[in-house]
Amino acid sequence: MPYYITDENAECSGWAVMAIDSEEVFGCHTTKQSAIDQAVAISLAEEVEFLGERNESGPQVVVTDIDGTIFIDGETNEKLLAYLDSFPDTSIFVVTGRLEEDRERTATELTDAGVRFDDLIMRPDESLTSNEFKAETAVTLMETYNVMVAVDNDSGARAAYRAAGITALHPNDIPAVRASRAVDLSAPEFMREAARRGLEWYAEGLAGDGLVERTVNEARAMVQGNVTADKWVRISAWIARHLADLDSPDANPDSDNYPSAGVVAHALWGSVGGKDGARRTQAYADRIIGRIEADNAGRAKGEAVSKIETRVFVNDFEVRETSDGMTLTGYAARFNEPSEPLPFIERIAPGAFKRSLRAKNDIKLLWNHSSSDVLGSTRSGTLRLYEDEMGLRVEADLPDTQAGRDAKVLIQRGDVTGFSFGFTVPPNGDTWNAEGTERTLKSVRLLEVSTGVAFPAYPSTVGSAQVRSLEDVVSAVGVDYDSLSAVLGKVAAGEPITYAEKEVMELVLDALVPEEETQVDVEVEPADEAMTEQNGLDQLALHRKKLALMELLESL
Repeated sequence: MPYYITDENAECSGWAVMAIDSEEVFGCHTTKQSAIDQAVAISLAEEVEFLGERNESGPQVVVTDIDGTIFIDGETNEKLLAYLDSFPDTSIFVVTGRLEEDRERTATELTDAGVRFDDLIMRPDESLTSNEFKAETAVTLMETYNVMVAVDNDSGARAAYRAAGITALHPNDIPAVRASRAVDLSAPEFMREAARRGLEWYAEGLAGDGLVERTVNEARAMVQGNVTADKWVRISAWIARHLADLDSPDANPDSDNYPSAGVVAHALWGSVGGKDGARRTQAYADRIIGRIEADNAGRAKGEAVSKIETRVFVNDFEVRETSDGMTLTGYAARFNEPSEPLPFIERIAPGAFKRSLRAKNDIKLLWNHSSSDVLGSTRSGTLRLYEDEMGLRVEADLPDTQAGRDAKVLIQRGDVTGFSFGFTVPPNGDTWNAEGTERTLKSVRLLEVSTGVAFPAYPSTVGSAQVRSLEDVVSAVGVDYDSLSAVLGKVAAGEPITYAEKEVMELVLDALVPEEETQVDVEVEPADEAMTEQNGLDQLALHRKKLALMELLESL
């Protein structure tokens, strides 16, 4: 571990010798030179760097370069971004050899890539080389800040940082950090501004007849920076479908009829600036989705998360010893209680779970969202879920397994203090207030309930446990994960599916289920196509295939 000296440690009246990754004091000295001598001797003996003097009391900062560091061969270095996110209370300073005249483009590039930075320090002119500029910057930063580490792909830049007493790492040498569970879902400023403009146009009556209230409410939320995981997915898909709307002559700002209804709709979805602006918004949404999926990949198989939301509640629950074993009771959700900032405030309306509880799908009680640790299920009767006037009540008969016994001990000791539940929101299942700061969940698709989650009350998280079988099916058949997840959610809730979703279901069944298990001989009249979007599909055959799909996924 590299060593440094400081005159600001409370344990020493003079100078202290310390290690960079420890608060341990290795020696106190009355003179600076004496402290240097000891630090150098230890560093030589352990064959590590001597970092010089550090400003312990200054604000903490992490420094990173751009080219070859944040961006490598045109791709965003997600490993580095995850590393930067592991310093949540530390300022991120981007120090680059790019010239000051390129500031606007550089700031936009960083923002579009989702890079969190607090300051952008650029080379003022070409009178200094990039490394000379970074050497001067390092010395200046150390006068005010406690620079924790600098990441730069250039060896000369790293040498300059080290000469100033800063630990310097090559991007390949940073420790691997799993992406944070709390993926930042907030909208960037350019999307907030687009939504503001869209709402102004909407207020002027310039929106088309096809605009739905949900889009307007979500635009109000976007102005506040609030975007849900589900919305990010829909943003990318919506823009892909509606790029052609920007080919209209009235989509040109020079047109007398600008903005067209399509331009207004794009703005409400966070997109302005023609097709280039739309692609910018879509690319940003895809990066947010990719970070959620990267988080999935960082977890053990069977604990992967999808673009599903979870909410965690701390409440008084208990485990009781009964003649038949151990019974766990409590509430996974309480109605009308405001959440902690997510950053938006959220409430769950009475009746939000009724539709899911009426469905025949099997809901499981998991330990810490792990499908390998099942504590109960509604199908077996070991998990019982009820809506009462307070919220979603849980009763479960804990198994006499290691997971069940561990759950009992941790709950009784107070180490685990609540439930969480995983859910998706069907169309029109939520509403926002006019300011976009508060969300109400009116109806949700309940996917699972979990305990063993030691988080604060009702925090913002992204993702929930998804059944392992779904990932296995995606891998085996090659279907799109989100498409299959959507079909499964609708089938479980008894909702109609589209023709495209029917094709996804049949693709899975054709690949994994013998044909005779989904065949039916009874012919029935096709349902009203406009009502069910089944395009004449035999309803009895459809029902049989839905059951086959559910049974298949439960059996894997």
